[in-house]
Amino acid sequence: MNYDSLFADPRGRTSRARFVPALLVLLAAILFYAFLVKGRTAQFCLLVLLYPALVLHARRLHDMGRSAWLLVVPAVLLVAMFGARLQYFSFGETGDAAVAALALAASAGVALWGCLGRGRESAAAAHPA
Repeated sequence: MNYDSLFADPRGRTSRARFVPALLVLLAAILFYAFLVKGRTAQFCLLVLLYPALVLHARRLHDMGRSAWLLVVPAVLLVAMFGARLQYFSFGETGDAAVAALALAASAGVALWGCLGRGRESAAAAHPA
């Protein structure tokens, strides 16, 4: 498995067979920073991991014949969540919790869709590798 193309190059496709192990590697890194590293360092590292996550999911959506623009909503919610956690802005205590819940639910939904969705043969013509 070539991790350079999976996590850095949003062009191309990623099959379900390659997506699931790559997602597990990404989730392991996220869990490491979420539970074992504390403070702002952990938050900034998690924010940096947003890029490889978006690239991986964009490649999977291309394989499923979908546009990567579908990732805008989860990405904006995640950035808003990190902005609130890093205290750059706030939506109020209830709003911050709601944004975090929506961000995690949207991200989990997209990840689950990538794990269960079928790739399309016609996607090869629309998004060449």
